[in-house]
Amino acid sequence: MIKKIRFEYILTAAYLLVGGLWIIFSDYLLNVVISNPETITRMQTYKGWFYVAVTGLFFFILLRKHLHKLRETETELQQHRDNLHEMVVEKTRKLDKIVEELSLKNSTIKQQNEDLKHVLENLNSMQSQLIQAEKMASIGVLTAGIAHEINNPLNYILGGLTGLENYFKEENIQLENTDFFLKSIRTGIERVNAIVSGLNKMSRNNTTLEENCDLNEIIGNCLMILSNELKYRIHVEEQYAEPPIIIQGNVGKLHQVFINILMNASQAIPKEGQIRIRTFNTGTAAVTEITDTGSGIDEVDLSKITEPFFTTKDPGKGTGLGLSITYNIIKEHKGEMHFSSLPGKGTTVTVELPIKITHYEKAQNFVR
Repeated sequence: MIKKIRFEYILTAAYLLVGGLWIIFSDYLLNVVISNPETITRMQTYKGWFYVAVTGLFFFILLRKHLHKLRETETELQQHRDNLHEMVVEKTRKLDKIVEELSLKNSTIKQQNEDLKHVLENLNSMQSQLIQAEKMASIGVLTAGIAHEINNPLNYILGGLTGLENYFKEENIQLENTDFFLKSIRTGIERVNAIVSGLNKMSRNNTTLEENCDLNEIIGNCLMILSNELKYRIHVEEQYAEPPIIIQGNVGKLHQVFINILMNASQAIPKEGQIRIRTFNTGTAAVTEITDTGSGIDEVDLSKITEPFFTTKDPGKGTGLGLSITYNIIKEHKGEMHFSSLPGKGTTVTVELPIKITHYEKAQNFVR
């Protein structure tokens, strides 16, 4: 700004100085050379026009030079504006692309986090199921050992009972109520023997799914094992298919399935109630329906009851793994499991398992 002001002052001062000197010297020269006043006047007019023409040309050249520089500067500024605009557009485009890539990466990371969360949930579920399976295996080993240990004194008792019966018969001893007591002892032994037999079948440490499984017998064994849980409180109505249905599977695991279902049915009945068990043959599947008169399950919970850790029981009364393990065992057997329930009315659990062969079909094949 200072340079511009100095230039303007210098130009003005130079114009005034040159103009003043021109007027003084040109007038003096005219007065020396020309003596005629009219000629001097005319020459002064020409002198004025000459000065105007020269100064006009000078200012034209000067202004043209500066205006040219200004135009060049303006052009460069416009080019810089255009370049800056293009740079802003390009940077904006790159920034939008980066934002889009970041958004995509964020979505990918979010999806990976969700997948990882599901994997961790599945791992936790599998770990819990493995722990539960190990517990069941340990219980199975313990049960098998207890059953074996019970068998030994049971055989002694049975032997002693048989000896007493033979002794009374040989000696022809007929005491009051002797037959009743002996029969009661034998009934108790037979019941214990049936329970031990059921425990042995339930605790089989077998992984094969190719055993012949009598569905009616398995459910009967489960009822016998749970008799202490059910007696005096729950009436069990049994309606089994005839002839008995034989399916292919794992005896021990199927015991676990029906013990879990029957235990849930029993726990769903707060005081007294009824459990109805029905098995029938559809030709392609062995169907078992277990209906209780318990508290029932809300419709919103029906789709979740086979999920690991889901339970409608009070804290400390259930792990939420029983039906999950049951569902997985049924899937292993290529079967299906269905639930229907009304709150306050009860629940029906339907288990469908593929049929192998029935006793009737065996007989028919033998006849052929």
